[in-house]
Amino acid sequence: MSSWKDIYSEVKKRKMEALNKGNVVKAVEEHGKILAIDGKFEKPKKIIRHMYASEKTIIKPKAILKTDLDSYDLVLIGCPGDEIPPIAHSKIKDFVSNGGWLLTTDWAIHHIIQNIFPGFICWNRIKTEDAVVACQILEPNHPFLEGVLGEIQQKKWANKTSANTGKTEFRWWLETRSFPIQILKSGAVKTLIASMELKQKWGESPVLVYFDYGKKGGRIVHMISHTHLQKGGAKGKYASALIITNILDEKISKRMGLDKKPAERYVSDWETPPQQQSPPQAQLEGQSIRPPQSGDFLTPTTAGSGIGLSGTSQIIEANDNNFKSSSKCAFCGKKFAGFSGNIYLCKECGAAYHENCINMQINHGVCKKCNRILLW
Repeated sequence: MSSWKDIYSEVKKRKMEALNKGNVVKAVEEHGKILAIDGKFEKPKKIIRHMYASEKTIIKPKAILKTDLDSYDLVLIGCPGDEIPPIAHSKIKDFVSNGGWLLTTDWAIHHIIQNIFPGFICWNRIKTEDAVVACQILEPNHPFLEGVLGEIQQKKWANKTSANTGKTEFRWWLETRSFPIQILKSGAVKTLIASMELKQKWGESPVLVYFDYGKKGGRIVHMISHTHLQKGGAKGKYASALIITNILDEKISKRMGLDKKPAERYVSDWETPPQQQSPPQAQLEGQSIRPPQSGDFLTPTTAGSGIGLSGTSQIIEANDNNFKSSSKCAFCGKKFAGFSGNIYLCKECGAAYHENCINMQINHGVCKKCNRILLW
C-alpha cells in the first residue's frame, strides 16, 4: 500500500470498521470543508483530493484574496507561505479569530505564523538536512492522534519499520532545510508528536504542535516538513493521513456537537476476523483505551446517531462478466446503452454508475442501493 489514494481509502475504512467513528466520517463527508493553498514545496493536491469531505478546494496563493475563508472549516497553508500576499494576512487572522482552524507546514512557521500569530512558536534559525527521523507520540489520547498509536502497532507495519525505530514509533521525513519548531509560549502550545533524534541533531524536538487563538474556538496546527511525507515510508504516510483526517474530524465534531467517544476496542490485525457480539455498553463505560489484543473486534456502531451504516464496499470497474448494458445507473437512473465512458460498480450489491455519477455519489459517502460506504 503505497499510493495516497490507497492510504486514505484504508484510513476511511479503518475508521468505519474498527475505530468506531462511522457517525463522524459521515458528518465530515456531508459537512466538512477544507481549503488548501498551494505552496512551492507543499503540494496538497496529492492528499486533499483523497480525503473524505463535502468540499475539497485547492487554490493558488494569490487566489486567497478572492476566497471566502469563513465558508471553510480547515484551511491548509502549504510551505513556504511567502507567496500569499501580505495584504491577506489580516484575512487569515480574522478567519482564525472567528473560529476557523488553520494547518500550516514547515517554512510557513516563519512566513505565516510568526507574522500573523507572533509569540507562540517560531523557527529556531537552524535548517535540517534531508533526513528521516523516528518520532514519539506524546499524547496518544488526544483527538488529533485518535487511533494512531494502536494502528501503527499492528502486524501490518512490522515489516515496514526501520531497525532503529521502535514499535510505537514511526518515521517522519524532514526535507532539506526544514525549519525546527521552537516553542515560545509553553503554557499555550501543546506538543503532540516529538522526535528526540530531531532535537539531538537540530536543537528542537516538536514535530506536531497546536495552540488555540481568539475567543471563538480558533486553532492553529503546525507540523515540520510536509503533509505528503513521501520518504517517511508507508507507516509514516498512514500515520500522517490519520492525523490530518482526525483534525478535520475534530473540527466538525465540535461544530456539530457530535457525541464522539474514542473506540475502546478495535480490530487487532488487518485481516477480517470473524464477527462476534460486542459486550454490553455498561461493561464498556469507564474503560480506558488499551493496546489492541488478540481477537478484539468492533462492529461499526451508530447508536444514537440516526445514521444507518452497514459496512464498506469497494468500487470496481465494470466488464463483460459482471455488468449488463441494459442496467440503469443507480445515481441518475439513465441506461448505459450508447454510453462510451467508464462504468463502475459497487462490488457488494452490483449497483452500476456512470463515471461522473460515481464521483458524485461518493460525495454522499454511501452506495445509493445498499448504503455501504464506498471505497476506491
